[in-house]
Amino acid sequence: MDNSQQSPVPAHPNLTAEQDAESDAKKVTWFFIGFLGNILGVLIASIYEPAPPASRLLGKSPEDAAFYTDSYKAKSRSIQLRQSVIGLIIPFVFMFLWMIFIVAIL
Repeated sequence: MDNSQQSPVPAHPNLTAEQDAESDAKKVTWFFIGFLGNILGVLIASIYEPAPPASRLLGKSPEDAAFYTDSYKAKSRSIQLRQSVIGLIIPFVFMFLWMIFIVAIL
């Protein structure tokens, strides 16, 4: 039996959860929440924990489901916090560049 005929080994729930959270993340949405909401948007991003879809927990043992849920929430919160901070910082970068441009003209 060669490698292509062997049954695949299931991935660790933490790795699967992080990959799923990465693909489910609404990065553009969280960017604009930080951009428009300023520090309040970043605060919301740091508090809000999206739960994984229940269909992804079906057939998992309680321990695997708990690991999956915890990893999914942590990775999702990390992504949304990073994106909202980027959205918060971008206006300040543009204002700084605009001020340099104005000073250079004068």
